[in-house]
Amino acid sequence: MSTLDTGPSAVKAAARATARARRRSAPRPDGTLIAERSWDLLQQVPGPRRVTAYASYGTEPPTVDLCSMLAERGFEVLLPRVADDRIEWVLADESMEVSAMGIAEPTGPVLDLEPVRALLIPALAVTPAGDRLGKGGGFYDRVLAGLGDPRPIVAAIVDDGDVIDDVPVEPHDYRVDYVITPTRVIACATRRG
Repeated sequence: MSTLDTGPSAVKAAARATARARRRSAPRPDGTLIAERSWDLLQQVPGPRRVTAYASYGTEPPTVDLCSMLAERGFEVLLPRVADDRIEWVLADESMEVSAMGIAEPTGPVLDLEPVRALLIPALAVTPAGDRLGKGGGFYDRVLAGLGDPRPIVAAIVDDGDVIDDVPVEPHDYRVDYVITPTRVIACATRRG
């Protein structure tokens, strides 16, 4: 006889399934508006003209306009590439290939992440306090754990419906400083400085 698993991983799996279902039933968010809100935030934050973004796929809010706009405005945009259990950072350019995970990844040489002004990262859901529900690989939590001090800002890009009151968290989960949606930028309660 088996018992129902109610541990942290089962709770997170259920939350991810709910978030994915919500996204599948919602209209795709406007990528141009996401780019504009991201620009609004980046203009207020000091630092080098280097940011991270990601190549969206599936039901993720689109980031093509964001990456193009930032490059056109003189930012160096780094995209993630998964290598084993970690993320490598590569300059965004036209050279992309689809990984075994089904994600378009850059093929160029690996670069140091820092110095970087901001990390613009994906999330399935996020709270106004900055608790983030990722896809479950822990890749971004490992990146955030390795950031230097002072830590660059971290912003989750989601649709308005992905901002919810509560997501399950564990001790290794890192909060984000901002939430970017097509209609607003939320400064999280835990934001520093």
